[in-house]
Formats: sequence, C-alpha cells, structure tokens
Amino acid sequence: MKRSTLRRLTTLFIALLCLGVCAVLSGAVKRAATKASARALFCAYGGIGLRPVPTPPGFESEFAVAVVEINSPSKTMNVSVTDFVLLDRDDKATKLKRVVKVEVFDEPPATTEGTFAYYLNSVRNSGTRPWNGTLPAGRIQLRVRVALVEAPNDPVRFRLTVGRYTIEGPVNGSWPT
Repeated sequence: MKRSTLRRLTTLFIALLCLGVCAVLSGAVKRAATKASARALFCAYGGIGLRPVPTPPGFESEFAVAVVEINSPSKTMNVSVTDFVLLDRDDKATKLKRVVKVEVFDEPPATTEGTFAYYLNSVRNSGTRPWNGTLPAGRIQLRVRVALVEAPNDPVRFRLTVGRYTIEGPVNGSWPT
C-alpha cells in the first residue's frame, strides 16, 4: 500500500474516532443536563365538613393533597403512586387508604390567590388534566389527592412515592372542616 494512501486512511480513521468520541460526550452532557430529581411543592390535609350519622362502613372523611415536581431523564410509562404518609413530629405515620385522583398540575402562576387556593383548586380552562401514568422526559408537576385511614395528629411532613421517586416535604397546613 502506498504511503499516501496509508496516511489518508489513518487521517480518516482518526477523524471518525473523534466524531464517535464527540457523539458519546454529547450524549453524556445531555443526560447530565436532565438528572433525575423530584421535589415537594405543597401539601395540605383536612376532613369533610358534614358526615352522615351513623357513619356508613368504609366512609372516607379524611384526605390529603400533595403537589410535586418530577424531572425525569427519560420517558417512563405505567408509573403509579404506591405510597403516601403524613408524619408527625414523633414520626407517627397516618397512612394512605387509597389514591383518589392524580392530575398533571399545569396551572398558570398565581397572582391574586393564596397558596392553598392555587394548589387545591383548578382554574377553568387550565392545563390541569387527569394523569395517564406517564412521566415524560423532562419536568412534570403532579397533584395527588388521597384518602387517609384516619385523622392525622398534627403532621409536619409527608412522604409520597411515585414510581421510583420518593418525595418528602413539609406539610403546609390543613383546610377547615
């Protein structure tokens, strides 16, 4: 083989090798930019005002709502809420009875309403909608409504598990019954 041909092949090989390394590094930078993370935005709890007398078996009267943000590096389907607890100062847990509803929380920023009204209510024609169990690549905010087994005793924090994410945060307060 001629020396000039060998030089050209070597140059071509080095160029292709550099392109491959650049592609790998570029993918690593993109993956690092979308690190998996989750954070608590809001949590409140409370009961319902009117209860039937006598209370029927299985009647639910205590509830909680948590809003969380998840930043996922890749799309994940068939995700579910598997656990929720309210914890008091002594770590006594008030457990989940069942998940009532999970929504994609896509409300416009609050300007005149308070934190409770913003996170607990939906504005008409907002983007908030039922969640289909998919975590997209990137950021999503979820509002999770649950029924509790019993009335909590002054909870100070909550823990919510959504798929592989366990999110803990403070309890912002309770709504009046």
